[in-house]
Amino acid sequence: MGQKLVGKVMDAHGIRGDIYCLIFSGDVSWCDQLNELQLHLNGKPHAFEIQKLKPFKRGFIATLKGFTDRNRAEEFKGAELWVDEGVFKSEDGEAMFLSELLNFELTDKQLGLIGRIEDFSSNGIQDLLVVKSKNAEVFEIPFVKEFVLDIDFESKKMMVDLPEGLLEINKENES
Repeated sequence: MGQKLVGKVMDAHGIRGDIYCLIFSGDVSWCDQLNELQLHLNGKPHAFEIQKLKPFKRGFIATLKGFTDRNRAEEFKGAELWVDEGVFKSEDGEAMFLSELLNFELTDKQLGLIGRIEDFSSNGIQDLLVVKSKNAEVFEIPFVKEFVLDIDFESKKMMVDLPEGLLEINKENES
């Protein structure tokens, strides 16, 4: 299983060697599954055992084995934070991770195939699916349960019922 870039070390925190890691998505609900941090500094991976981790701002504060003072923590300022992709696989009954929908075909029950989910965004209120059509048009579609009819994980397809005019609004915002 591969790894995924999820954040970076923003700074040392305190004098005991703790580090503040910013998580790009701002979601740290998965962090309690981690036993170690994979920090990539200047292209070189370093693995550190987590002794303590607590949510903080848009990320978390981590106490790592071998980090005993602020100087050690500052050595890793700017390092990329990578985690195993398996951390982002939901179990039955759990809320799903958006990344599980990457490369799914998105089909509307009226309009037919819209395109493929290529990325995710947010408008501050809800998550958005960034969908690219076959003719390279890009649409941001709110990922809300009211629009979703079915998600088929085996065939990597999602069926939606979008409000009339939603795709046209995307086109108007581009101009």
